[in-house]
Amino acid sequence: MIETLEPIFAAKPLQSAVCLLLLIATGIVLVPRLARSDGRCGPCFGLETRSENFDSVAPPALPDGWLATNALGPPPLWVTSNNGVPTPPADTFPNAAFIDDPAVISDKRLDSPSFSFFEGFGPQLSFRHNFNLEASDVDSNVGFDGGVLELSTDGGNTFQEIAASAFLMGGYNRTISTDRGSPIAGRQAWSGNSGGFITVVVNLPPVQIPPGVVVRWRMASDSSGSSEGWRVDTVSITWCHGPPCTPKPLPTPRARPTPAPRPSP
Repeated sequence: MIETLEPIFAAKPLQSAVCLLLLIATGIVLVPRLARSDGRCGPCFGLETRSENFDSVAPPALPDGWLATNALGPPPLWVTSNNGVPTPPADTFPNAAFIDDPAVISDKRLDSPSFSFFEGFGPQLSFRHNFNLEASDVDSNVGFDGGVLELSTDGGNTFQEIAASAFLMGGYNRTISTDRGSPIAGRQAWSGNSGGFITVVVNLPPVQIPPGVVVRWRMASDSSGSSEGWRVDTVSITWCHGPPCTPKPLPTPRARPTPAPRPSP
């Protein structure tokens, strides 16, 4: 559980001056906090965090490094928002990232800043989202408009689907219809009504070198109808950090000498 949410990639103090010198020597500019280890990382490692709650900017601006584009369809693009539907408007008030769900074919994308995991492993992404996207009233497995999560491991040049097996919590709930022109037709997606903010947790690949990983939230609609839209908030990326360690062996107990028998009285 992340105690304090700060803009993603924001600088945080290190607990160790030695770690700071190592990061400076390797050219790392942004300095993360090295949290104490937990059960996920084991006793030799710390849990490192980057987080974004979209509250450091005034709507509709996005935080630095975040990129909104429309591959298809008219404006608006992804923005930060502090009011409107679906409600509530944010998980951590006042803001969340928001995109509408129009009655035309559209493909609207929100890309995170690029990041990598220096001397890290086991990266996970978590976020909270609230969606009400057009879906079938007859078949609870079918969606018409939907949201998906995609991933780039080359700094945002190309993107791939994230496998359903990578989701640890809050995976896709419907499959997008193939007969209405959706740009993500036939894919699993989030669609319908989430009923408020819910949590998603997904494993990421451990890309440690530039250009790094970019996460994309992608909303696609067809021409059959519209709904309220999609809100994303409380984004956190965590990974285990630290050089491998070798547990010190326990000392071998010395055998106690056997006491000599006492002479009989």
